[in-house]
Amino acid sequence: MRTAADAERAAELAVESGVHPVEVVFPDTWGILRGKRLPASQFGKKTASGLQVANAAFIWDPLCGIFEVEFANADSGYPDMIGWPDPATFRRLTWREGTAMAMMDCREKDGRPVELDPRHLVRTAVERLAGHGYEATVATEIEFYLCDEDWKPLHDEIQCYSITKGAELEPVLSDIRRKVEAFGIVVEACNTEYGPAQIEINMKYGEPLQVADDTAIFKSAVKEIARQHGVRATFMSKPFPGFSGNGTHIHLSLRDANGDNVFAPRDLDGDGFLTNRLMRRCVAGLLAHQLEIAAIASPTVNAYKRFEDYSFAPTYLNWGGDNRGVAIRCVADAGPATRIEVRTGSADASPWILIAAQLAAVCDALETDHELPPMCDSDGYAVQDRPLMPRTLQDAIHLMREGSLLRDAFGEVFVTNTLELLQHEVDEFGRQVTDWDKNRYMEVS
Repeated sequence: MRTAADAERAAELAVESGVHPVEVVFPDTWGILRGKRLPASQFGKKTASGLQVANAAFIWDPLCGIFEVEFANADSGYPDMIGWPDPATFRRLTWREGTAMAMMDCREKDGRPVELDPRHLVRTAVERLAGHGYEATVATEIEFYLCDEDWKPLHDEIQCYSITKGAELEPVLSDIRRKVEAFGIVVEACNTEYGPAQIEINMKYGEPLQVADDTAIFKSAVKEIARQHGVRATFMSKPFPGFSGNGTHIHLSLRDANGDNVFAPRDLDGDGFLTNRLMRRCVAGLLAHQLEIAAIASPTVNAYKRFEDYSFAPTYLNWGGDNRGVAIRCVADAGPATRIEVRTGSADASPWILIAAQLAAVCDALETDHELPPMCDSDGYAVQDRPLMPRTLQDAIHLMREGSLLRDAFGEVFVTNTLELLQHEVDEFGRQVTDWDKNRYMEVS
């Protein structure tokens, strides 16, 4: 809940900015921004009182289909929760004139955080990590495709890193970069990726909640700016057969009270790879929990089509150094930039829940000894003595149900309801008759 000073400052911000509507937004369970538009004159008032929002927003499917789950159902009447705008997150949109945006935190009527609020999950993980004396620095690396009105890629061929071919997309991409940077989201690099008109964006590191917020806002901005140019953008995990899927990679390191990267020092004897004790411990913990995390790292039926050999998406649960065929890549001996890159997430994952889950795995690594398996120093797709990544969302649901990390970190309410939402996706897909079904069986049956 906000104070009177927060409300006063919010009112001043809205007036000083000269905007008309302020979009007050929160993430649903799928990472989609939801919320309301307020006249600027109401922003300060709603910062003080909060806004009523149906708690059904945390239990519907990506298309807002509502079905019975334990958290919210017809018997409970889908009651209101309270959304509290945070004036500290107020920023003018630079891709739509006269509009500002602020994030909201969702609370129960008695003031308790809503247990399914993804921003609350990130804060929970950050506070747990702080109990060990560390702060996390994270960054996201995310991919998307640019398409025409009919969802056909704007290019026909793969031209990864091509400056010449990328220049054809620059009218859209340069506009995206300029506008999101003016908004305050720092893009460190941008390049064509390993798919036709596929783009990868590397965003600047920062504290976890800010990075999660910015990643989701970036995705929304990309789609909106693309439409302004008469094209479309998709972060769907595997939009096109035969081409690379879209991933979300999480780069993370830990800092001590002085702000120093504690992964950087070489504090183990020998000349081998990864000679930092704490970094090795964290890699072991992350490996131990990626299978349980898979269902929220790749939360759609489609996402598992991304995991193909030699597609730059990992198929085995392995780790290595500067190796893009493994699940966890370690950038070691890089001074302040020393970090772990977790490559298992899909671009359709909620950045808040994905980051929170990886931080929970790091916290567990600090509390529990996990054995670090031998590193993969060759072909990450050929080393078959490591577990396979799940091949379907149903497999991932089973692994999440059997695990304890998420339940211990975020509670039974979060795990139970997330599993129900994910199972609903599987069941919905199972009821569909696809073009593949028809082409495969219609004539011969």
